Amino acid sequence: MRERLGAALFAPVDRASLVAWRVLFGLLMTLAVARFFAYGWIQEHYLAPRVLFPFAGLEWIRPWPGVGMYVHFVLMGLGALGIAFGVAYRLSALTFVLTFTYAHLIDRTYYLNHYYFISLVGLVMVLLPLDRQGPVPAWWLWLLRAQVGLVYVFGGVAKLKPDWLVHAQPLKIWLAASTDLPVLGRFFELPWAPHAFSIAGAVFDLGVVPALLWRRTRGPAFAAVVVFHVITRLLFPIGMFPWVMISGALLFFPPDWPRRLGAWLRRLPASLPPPAARPSFRASWTGPVLAAVFLGVQVLLPLRHLLYPGEVMWTEEGFRFSWNVMLMEKDGMAEFRVSEPATGQWWVVSPSRYLAPYQVKMMATQPDMLLTFAHYLARDFAERGHPDVEVRVNAFASLNGRPRQRLVDPTVDLTRVGPWDSVSAWVLPFQDVEPP
Repeated sequence: MRERLGAALFAPVDRASLVAWRVLFGLLMTLAVARFFAYGWIQEHYLAPRVLFPFAGLEWIRPWPGVGMYVHFVLMGLGALGIAFGVAYRLSALTFVLTFTYAHLIDRTYYLNHYYFISLVGLVMVLLPLDRQGPVPAWWLWLLRAQVGLVYVFGGVAKLKPDWLVHAQPLKIWLAASTDLPVLGRFFELPWAPHAFSIAGAVFDLGVVPALLWRRTRGPAFAAVVVFHVITRLLFPIGMFPWVMISGALLFFPPDWPRRLGAWLRRLPASLPPPAARPSFRASWTGPVLAAVFLGVQVLLPLRHLLYPGEVMWTEEGFRFSWNVMLMEKDGMAEFRVSEPATGQWWVVSPSRYLAPYQVKMMATQPDMLLTFAHYLARDFAERGHPDVEVRVNAFASLNGRPRQRLVDPTVDLTRVGPWDSVSAWVLPFQDVEPP
């Protein structure tokens, strides 16, 4: 058994598909960095906000002062270009993954699943020397395939909920807001459309990886990947993610597909001889074992919400870093009450006095962000001469079109709640009613 596994893992395969992935990934990331400059997002996301929402334990990750964040993104762009063109590849990949991950850990407000995916893929690319010549051991290719596949598989598992499968939520909300879309928009008005799209989305996520792995269904599966991601790009502002996933799906084709494509474009014979050198790689199990641990952690992380009480889409405890893609539409409102027991004074604080509109929107429905802002208010009042205040919040949220309900216990002083404390003591239970 060990011999067979070793033969499969260390079998030499053509590097061509990995090189194609490297080039496509690098170019897409270069374009992604350019968008931050073009749309003014560096200023908007990192320099303008008065308050930031760092991840618990990572409060030391802060924006660089002055022009530092612009220099940061220049380095990120240079790293992405280095990946694409294979220039100082390992240094470029390390520069990119460190700068990208640092920037997107500064503020939870802008967390996206595809930022997490890019950081993970970037780490893999640092470890694999994809700039060299000659065949590579098969496990390199399978590691990247598994990384892409995990996104789809867990995205599909997460959709096995009544809201998605039975009530077609939140697609019912989203499609109703997109009826002006050319060609497709008129279909979104049909009563069965949200249900059809919901079922199709779950089937796609759960079935696309097996279909890409099987030679006979690989072509239609890739066509489905392209159609799916083009439609999601038209419906949602999700940046470069659709193109990254389409590029990732190409990894499931035979490793020499770029050579075959090049031969076809040059009108050469349909198949080219393999590279002259066909080495047998030394069977060092260190790499595959580390890869298995790396993937194992990613299998466990999406399941950690099972350890916490309550509805994960309501408490969001264990929601991030779990491939919960397109699962919910939440909106809400929050108003904070700051009181000083020693003097009897109290103040009603609107978050819009401190936060940008998008920060207000995201914070209002996410308990851990409400907690972060409560602690910020306590520090702010202390600096203004009120060192011993209590902070409570009136927060209401709606999940997938349901009527708004109270999110947080308004009697709890949030300054006495730590960032690692369970939310079950202060987030109210979700009162499930059938969504519209």
